[in-house]
Amino acid sequence: MNIVLTGFMGTGKTAVGKRLAKRLGWKFVDIDELIVAGAKMPIAKIFSDRGETVFRRLERRHISRIVHGRHQVIATGGGAFVDPVNRGRLRASGTVICLTARAHVILERVGRKISTLPMLSGRTDPLSRIRRLLTKRAAVYAQADLTLDTSHRSIDDVVEQLWQKLSPCLCKSWQYLLDHAPELAHRYGGKYIVVVENRIVASGDTQLEAYQNASQHLPINRDAGIYYIPLPEESLTAL
Repeated sequence: MNIVLTGFMGTGKTAVGKRLAKRLGWKFVDIDELIVAGAKMPIAKIFSDRGETVFRRLERRHISRIVHGRHQVIATGGGAFVDPVNRGRLRASGTVICLTARAHVILERVGRKISTLPMLSGRTDPLSRIRRLLTKRAAVYAQADLTLDTSHRSIDDVVEQLWQKLSPCLCKSWQYLLDHAPELAHRYGGKYIVVVENRIVASGDTQLEAYQNASQHLPINRDAGIYYIPLPEESLTAL
């Protein structure tokens, strides 16, 4: 499985992702860095020379490849999770965590490099722009499995919080999903399932509902996990 960090710019995805990956002993992958390396130009130049449409196409292409790996902490750009195809692939690859922060905190964090950020560069009122984008993306970000506000937390504190919350998901039952992915998509698409070792014990429309339905079937000291199963159309690999 993978752990995916999404959320607005300046919320700590890269810094937290690197430290979390180190603690897990996993690989850290930054989608924006892959785009820059592949295009051989900064993101701001991709936007100015080729346009946002081309950038989003490159973003989707890299995500479609990366999600097939395992044991990765993946940091995405702030708008990647807005794309429904990206969202389906990322959710299916593992646990999605949305890092958030208050608008004024975000502005303080990105202020020095604002000229390199296409979504904010050239804006006369970047704080209002941040607030509008946060409002616009709120419903999408809410689809993450876990949300954590980083406004007044250190990187170490954020990593510790995530470490405590993620432990139920880091288990061998993930292999069951890999082995049965096609049939699970048709039977449980769009739902969460609870797997104990190699057996599905419950399902639900949300993580909480799935957990509540499984509460009587979760033995102590057994390998169990809660996973989102994408709809068949969310699993499409065509670009």
